[in-house]
Amino acid sequence: MNRFKRLSPFLGGCTAIAVLALLLVIYTLTRPVPMAGTKNITVDVVYKDGTTDHYQLKTEAQFLLEAINAIPGLTLEGTTTEETGLMVIKINGKQADYKKDGAYWALLCNGEPCNYGVSQQAIKDGEHYTFQYTLSDGKGGGA
Repeated sequence: MNRFKRLSPFLGGCTAIAVLALLLVIYTLTRPVPMAGTKNITVDVVYKDGTTDHYQLKTEAQFLLEAINAIPGLTLEGTTTEETGLMVIKINGKQADYKKDGAYWALLCNGEPCNYGVSQQAIKDGEHYTFQYTLSDGKGGGA
């Protein structure tokens, strides 16, 4: 019994290291991989009232925020953290206020929710991005 008490901290430490190594491998395999070279992308903004702004861009950028910053007439505002990048609160002066009414800007790629935020979303040629004004009950613009 005494032998197991001495091994317990060692086994716990080895288990923790193994779990961290597994998480690192999973992240490495699933992280966004930027595509080098010229890409043509489309960015739409669907506002609360259902109106849409449409932008097309040819870019060398590897991540979506970098590409968007080069689009004249499209402005994103929000808060930035090192861990998550830009949390979009306003697009072209139109605010989605989660605290007030549960609204946020959903980011979609080819009609599906993105796994990453605008700062970390790697872009590929031909992709179509949409910022959709969305209410937390799942209803989007025009509701």
